[in-house]
Amino acid sequence: MHEIFNYNVILHENKLQFMKAQKKPVIINFFPVKDISTDLTAIQKWVHGFGDKYEDIFQINNETGLTIKTLEGSSYSVTNDDVIIRGVKGEYYPCKKDIFDATYDVLGE
Repeated sequence: MHEIFNYNVILHENKLQFMKAQKKPVIINFFPVKDISTDLTAIQKWVHGFGDKYEDIFQINNETGLTIKTLEGSSYSVTNDDVIIRGVKGEYYPCKKDIFDATYDVLGE
């Protein structure tokens, strides 16, 4: 039987046990960014396809490039070869391609 006191570390029978978790098998939508300068229109159409307002989520300017405003209010930059993910709550966030490849299996259509 597991004793869970918090999400950091637990002490069980005088041994430290680090918490582990596995992602639930949820399906997300994603857009693989090749080149932001040529993908902007496609990204806008992809976002609008969900009924979301691109302008409320994404910003582009000369200093930071393309940024995504998350549900928490933080902004994260999108770079070439990132993957933009639309999560289970309709949130958008960038993910580095190597992390995406290690974490997700791409499904057929």
